[in-house]
Amino acid sequence: MKAELRVYYGPSQKMVLYGFSVDMSSGGLFLQTETLFSVDEKVMLSFTLPDADKIVNCSAKVAWVNLKDEPKKPDLPAGIGLQFLNLSSEYLMSIQSLLKNDGVKSISKPEK
Repeated sequence: MKAELRVYYGPSQKMVLYGFSVDMSSGGLFLQTETLFSVDEKVMLSFTLPDADKIVNCSAKVAWVNLKDEPKKPDLPAGIGLQFLNLSSEYLMSIQSLLKNDGVKSISKPEK
Protein backbone atom coordinates (compact mmCIF):
# COMPACT_ATOMS: atom_id res chain seq x y z
CA MET A 1 0.00 0.00 0.00
CA LYS A 2 1.31 3.42 -0.87
CA ALA A 3 0.76 5.60 2.14
CA GLU A 4 2.24 8.55 3.90
CA LEU A 5 2.42 8.20 7.64
CA ARG A 6 4.64 10.31 9.83
CA VAL A 7 7.02 7.85 11.49
CA TYR A 8 9.32 8.74 14.37
CA TYR A 9 12.34 6.48 14.46
CA GLY A 10 15.83 6.06 15.77
CA PRO A 11 18.31 3.47 16.96
CA SER A 12 17.51 4.42 20.56
CA GLN A 13 15.19 6.56 22.63
CA LYS A 14 17.93 9.21 22.66
CA MET A 15 17.98 9.67 18.90
CA VAL A 16 14.60 10.61 17.53
CA LEU A 17 14.15 11.46 13.87
CA TYR A 18 11.04 11.58 11.77
CA GLY A 19 10.29 10.75 8.20
CA PHE A 20 7.50 9.49 6.03
CA SER A 21 6.65 5.93 5.19
CA VAL A 22 6.28 5.48 1.45
CA ASP A 23 5.03 1.92 1.33
CA MET A 24 3.51 -0.25 4.05
CA SER A 25 2.52 -3.88 4.41
CA SER A 26 1.49 -5.99 7.37
CA GLY A 27 5.13 -7.11 7.70
CA GLY A 28 6.85 -3.75 7.64
CA LEU A 29 7.27 -0.46 5.89
CA PHE A 30 9.62 1.49 3.65
CA LEU A 31 10.80 4.68 5.31
CA GLN A 32 12.09 7.58 3.28
CA THR A 33 15.28 8.80 4.96
CA GLU A 34 18.80 9.83 4.06
CA THR A 35 20.07 8.83 7.50
CA LEU A 36 22.51 5.94 7.11
CA PHE A 37 21.48 2.61 8.62
CA SER A 38 22.96 -0.86 8.22
CA VAL A 39 21.11 -4.04 7.30
CA ASP A 40 20.01 -5.91 10.49
CA GLU A 41 20.27 -2.71 12.57
CA LYS A 42 17.43 -2.43 15.09
CA VAL A 43 15.34 0.75 15.28
CA MET A 44 12.42 1.88 17.39
CA LEU A 45 9.35 3.10 15.48
CA SER A 46 6.43 5.23 16.58
CA PHE A 47 3.51 6.12 14.31
CA THR A 48 -0.24 6.64 14.38
CA LEU A 49 -2.53 4.64 12.12
CA PRO A 50 -5.35 6.68 10.56
CA ASP A 51 -8.09 4.48 12.05
CA ALA A 52 -6.60 4.26 15.54
CA ASP A 53 -6.24 6.91 18.19
CA LYS A 54 -3.31 5.15 19.77
CA ILE A 55 0.35 5.60 18.93
CA VAL A 56 1.96 2.41 17.64
CA ASN A 57 5.35 1.75 19.22
CA CYS A 58 7.36 -1.22 18.02
CA SER A 59 10.86 -2.26 17.17
CA ALA A 60 11.93 -3.09 13.66
CA LYS A 61 14.94 -4.45 11.82
CA VAL A 62 16.48 -2.85 8.75
CA ALA A 63 15.86 -5.46 6.04
CA TRP A 64 17.36 -3.52 3.14
CA VAL A 65 18.77 -0.10 2.29
CA ASN A 66 17.98 2.04 -0.76
CA LEU A 67 20.94 4.40 -1.14
CA LYS A 68 20.49 7.67 -3.01
CA ASP A 69 23.50 7.02 -5.27
CA GLU A 70 23.10 3.23 -5.54
CA PRO A 71 19.37 2.44 -5.29
CA LYS A 72 18.23 -1.18 -5.11
CA LYS A 73 14.76 0.04 -6.14
CA PRO A 74 15.14 3.10 -8.40
CA ASP A 75 11.40 3.83 -8.24
CA LEU A 76 11.72 4.55 -4.50
CA PRO A 77 13.52 7.45 -2.82
CA ALA A 78 16.51 6.99 -0.51
CA GLY A 79 15.45 5.07 2.57
CA ILE A 80 15.23 1.77 4.38
CA GLY A 81 12.97 -1.25 4.27
CA LEU A 82 11.95 -2.12 7.83
CA GLN A 83 10.57 -5.41 9.14
CA PHE A 84 8.31 -5.14 12.20
CA LEU A 85 9.63 -7.25 15.08
CA ASN A 86 7.11 -6.96 17.89
CA LEU A 87 3.95 -5.44 16.43
CA SER A 88 0.93 -6.33 18.56
CA SER A 89 -1.91 -8.33 17.00
CA GLU A 90 -4.22 -5.33 17.54
CA TYR A 91 -2.07 -3.09 15.36
CA LEU A 92 -1.41 -5.85 12.85
CA MET A 93 -5.17 -6.16 12.35
CA SER A 94 -5.46 -2.36 11.96
CA ILE A 95 -2.77 -2.38 9.26
CA GLN A 96 -4.45 -5.30 7.47
CA SER A 97 -7.75 -3.39 7.59
CA LEU A 98 -6.06 -0.35 6.04
CA LEU A 99 -4.57 -2.52 3.29
CA LYS A 100 -7.99 -3.97 2.46
CA ASN A 101 -9.54 -0.52 2.30
CA ASP A 102 -6.81 0.94 0.09
CA GLY A 103 -5.18 2.80 2.96
CA VAL A 104 -4.61 6.51 3.22
CA LYS A 105 -2.93 8.73 0.72
CA SER A 106 -1.75 11.69 2.76
CA ILE A 107 -1.07 13.01 6.23
CA SER A 108 -0.76 16.37 7.86
CA LYS A 109 2.33 18.36 7.04
CA PRO A 110 5.26 18.28 9.50
CA GLU A 111 5.00 20.58 12.48
CA LYS A 112 7.23 23.64 12.37
